[in-house]
Amino acid sequence: MSSPDSFVQNAAPWKRLILNHRITVSAVFGIAALFFVRPSLQAILCGLPLIILGEAIRLWASGHIHKMAEVTRTGPYALCRHPLYLGHFFITLGFLTAAGNLWLIPAGIVAFLLIFLPTMEREESFLTNQFGNEYSRYSETVPRFLPYRWNPEATHGTFDWQLVKRHREWNNIYGLVGGLIAFAALGVWLGTW
Repeated sequence: MSSPDSFVQNAAPWKRLILNHRITVSAVFGIAALFFVRPSLQAILCGLPLIILGEAIRLWASGHIHKMAEVTRTGPYALCRHPLYLGHFFITLGFLTAAGNLWLIPAGIVAFLLIFLPTMEREESFLTNQFGNEYSRYSETVPRFLPYRWNPEATHGTFDWQLVKRHREWNNIYGLVGGLIAFAALGVWLGTW
């Protein structure tokens, strides 16, 4: 089996850039997008349900996953292998909607996929290396990102608020609230509110 480091070394140059600088690339897109945002109360209210849905998915996933200890197969992990990223996708879509510029939505979706698909591949390489055939079998039966079929295991397992706390998901919630406040302030400053 290959190591995660060899995965990065063997990746295409653009993937290596993303994998080595994911946060920076995300920040560059976010800063560039700020030049085009026109948040309004209506736009924020349209984006808010997507943000809430995304965070609900992340909370659900955070309360089930036992990182580095097992291949989690219950809760949202029965529906897709990367529910934390799925939640992040809906949050991103919500903020793109709240930005009040419809052209940002397709650009943001493309940026999200360019950043997170290689990240998912890297994590899967690491998990296959860590858990071997157990993760390989899991990968064969559970979709990577889009939960396109129901699996009864989604209702099994135990949701644990202590896991949510351990994974520091509260920091994400604080960031989302801060982002919404910043969008509202930006809308007032730009006169689009």
